Amino acid sequence: MRKFKLWLILIGIGLIAFDKYSFISNFRDSVVIWMQKQTSLLFYRIQSYPRLLLLHTTQQQELASQNTQLKKQIEEYSLLLKQSKNQTQDVTAVNQLNPNGVYDDFNQIVAKAILDVNFFVNNQMLIDVGSNKGSQIGAAVVNRDGVIGQVYNVSANSSQVTLITNPEFKIYVEQSVTKSKMLAQGSGNGNIIVRYLDKNDKIQAGDILETTGLDDVYPARIPVAKVVKVFYENNGFNSALCVPVVDFHQLQYVLVLKYDSK
Repeated sequence: MRKFKLWLILIGIGLIAFDKYSFISNFRDSVVIWMQKQTSLLFYRIQSYPRLLLLHTTQQQELASQNTQLKKQIEEYSLLLKQSKNQTQDVTAVNQLNPNGVYDDFNQIVAKAILDVNFFVNNQMLIDVGSNKGSQIGAAVVNRDGVIGQVYNVSANSSQVTLITNPEFKIYVEQSVTKSKMLAQGSGNGNIIVRYLDKNDKIQAGDILETTGLDDVYPARIPVAKVVKVFYENNGFNSALCVPVVDFHQLQYVLVLKYDSK
C-alpha cells in the first residue's frame, strides 16, 4: 500500500514538472489567451453593434446629402454655362439682324419668335413684344435673310404676325435682275403664288423676288421668295410657285420695323 502511494506521489510530481516545463503548458496558455481575446471581441461587437449601425446609417445619410448638394451644384454650374453660351449666341444673332444697315431708315424693335405649331398651321407666328415695346398693327417683320410677314394683332406683351405664306397676305415684289414688278400672295402650305405673269416676262425657277420699296412698310431690295416653278394657266397668263427665302422653323430673333418719317 505504501509503495502504491509512493508511486502516485512520484507520478503526480512528474506530471506537474512535465506540465510546467514542457511545450504543452505554453500551448495551453496560448489557447486560453486566444479564446479570451475572441470572447472579449465577440462581446464588444455585440455591445457595439447598435452604435456602429447607427453610425453607419448616419454616415450614409451624410454621404447622400453631400452627393445631392454636389449634383445640385453641378446642375447649377451647367445651367450657368449654358445660359452664358446662349447669351453669347443671342448677342451674335441680334447683331446679325441688320446686315449692312439695310433697315437703318426704320425704327427697329428686336423680338423673339415664339415657335408655336398652332400658329404655323395657320401661317401665323407669335413674337414676344407688344404695345409695351412699341409694336403696332401693320409693322413689317423681317430678319437678316428677308421678309417674314406683317403684324396684324397687338396685345400688351406680344404680337401676332401674318406670315407671307398666309393666303390673306399680299405684297408687291420685283424680280431681282429684270426689276419687273408683280403681286405675290400667300397660298398656304408654306408656299407663295405669283399670278397673271405675262408670257414675255423673263422669270424662271431659281429667281429671287424682292421688295420694291414703293410702300412705307418694307425697305427696297429685301428678299421675299424664291421661284420654284413657272407654269401656264388657262387664263392666258403664267403663274409662279415660290417658297419663302426665310426658314420659319429656324427663327429665333426678328426685327419689327416701323417707318421713320423723319
